[in-house]
Amino acid sequence: MGRVKARKGETSGVRPARAGEGDAVRNLLAEVARDEQDQMQLAVSCQLLDKGVDTTRFAEPFRLLVFERRRTLLGAALVQAGSLGSKPGDHLAELEAHQNLYAQQAGMQSKMFARVNAVCAHLAFMAVAPASRGQGLGRQLIRAAADIERQRGRRMLTGYVWHDDLAHMYERWGFIVSPPETAAFFLREKVGNLHAPSAAALSLTEGSRLIVLPLVPEVRAYDIGTADQPFPAVVGIEEPFDPAHLDMPKELSEMKERIEAFARQQMTLYGPERARAMFDAFLGQSRN
Repeated sequence: MGRVKARKGETSGVRPARAGEGDAVRNLLAEVARDEQDQMQLAVSCQLLDKGVDTTRFAEPFRLLVFERRRTLLGAALVQAGSLGSKPGDHLAELEAHQNLYAQQAGMQSKMFARVNAVCAHLAFMAVAPASRGQGLGRQLIRAAADIERQRGRRMLTGYVWHDDLAHMYERWGFIVSPPETAAFFLREKVGNLHAPSAAALSLTEGSRLIVLPLVPEVRAYDIGTADQPFPAVVGIEEPFDPAHLDMPKELSEMKERIEAFARQQMTLYGPERARAMFDAFLGQSRN
């Protein structure tokens, strides 16, 4: 069957869930809440919905979307802030005997995933009522969620699946699907004319796959491995280089602040053109 169409005088389509619809949403999504933690998250989300709390104002906001037809909810989706890489991946276990090296690598991975999560939205749950499946409702929910998150500046929508059939379905919808139980991200940042990739692996729950829907062209699948050491299903993000990502020793940070304050003072006294010329002349003398 194709896309569901409303009859004359009826409403049909995706919209934000409303207060009072918590029980209906929870019933739709209960089957995809796999464990106690998922069930608790779903219950809390629906309780906040019924209390009319504006969850988009939270530090880690989430949205509940529903598909309604003939005043009946036939599907629902919960989209939340990115939450990838919350703990060091299993691939770091072999370094645990070397505490300094382990701490360094775990810290680098944590910072990288923080940067990925800043541009990522996560599809926590999505389900359609059994009698309404095969009609394109799930795809409409995903499309609506993707449009909302793209407008909010997100660059990808992620999720997890545990069945090959679901993996194939999301792949047909344009998602990148990782191999079972492993996934990897890398940021490729432009520094001058060079690209500096930084990569981190994500250990998934047994039997699960990560799915990623690119929301902008710069997010896509790569293979940065070699024939001897393949590294497939990598999700890469192109973004401009930002020195703020780097750790800077306290002394250099203080020096940077003093130089910036001095530069602002010179521009106030002499104007931007003359101040720039003075700095260029000074730098030319230093190189000589």
